[in-house]
Amino acid sequence: MADETVLLFDAGGVLVDWRGTSGLVELTQGRFDAEQARRFWMGFEAITPFETGGDDGTRFARAALEALELDMSPTAFLAVFDDWMRGPYAGAMALVERIRPVYRRAILSNTNPVHWRRLIDDYRIDVPFEKAFASHEIGARKPDPEAFEFVCRALDVRPDQVRFFDDNPECIEAACELGMTATQVRGLDELQDALAEFDALRPPSSDNRNPR
Repeated sequence: MADETVLLFDAGGVLVDWRGTSGLVELTQGRFDAEQARRFWMGFEAITPFETGGDDGTRFARAALEALELDMSPTAFLAVFDDWMRGPYAGAMALVERIRPVYRRAILSNTNPVHWRRLIDDYRIDVPFEKAFASHEIGARKPDPEAFEFVCRALDVRPDQVRFFDDNPECIEAACELGMTATQVRGLDELQDALAEFDALRPPSSDNRNPR
C-alpha cells in the first residue's frame, strides 16, 4: 500500500455551500430548528436510495413532502432542493490547491445525481482532487462504514493513513471508529484552521490570492 496520507473531504458544509439545513428551517416555516433540520437529512430513510443510486429523486421528493407536511408538488420541491446547492465556497478550490503535494486529496460526499452533476459540470469541484467519490455512484453513504471502506480500497490505503474532514458529528464518529483521523469542521475558515494545525498548507502565493 501507498505510504502517503490521504486528506479526505466532505463536500457540503466543508467545501461547498449547501443550504439544506437553513433552507429546511425556512421551508418548514420554523417548525424545524437548525439541529432538527440537520438530523432530518442525516436520518431520513427515503434519502438513502436517492443518495446511493436507487432513486432518481421522484420517490425521495414524495416521501419528503409527506414527512415534512408540505403542500407543494414533487417537481417544485426538487427545484427548491436543487437551489440549496450553491457551489464551492469562495476560495475553496484555491485552498485545496495550497495543500502540500506530500498529501493525496480526495472527496467523499453524500450526494445525488441532481447536485453532483452541477458540482462536476458547472463548478468542476473534482479538478484539484485525485478522486471524488459520490455516494450515489459508489452505492454507500456516510456514516455507514461501507462508504469509508470503499474509499480505502479504491485509493489502496489503510484507514489510519486517512485524515477526514466533515461537518456532521455522526460521520466523524464513524470515521474514527474505522481508524481514521477525523476532524469536524463547519465551513472554509474552520477547514483552513484544521489544515494549518498540522502544517498541511503551503504559504499563499500570487497565483492563488484571488478566491475562485
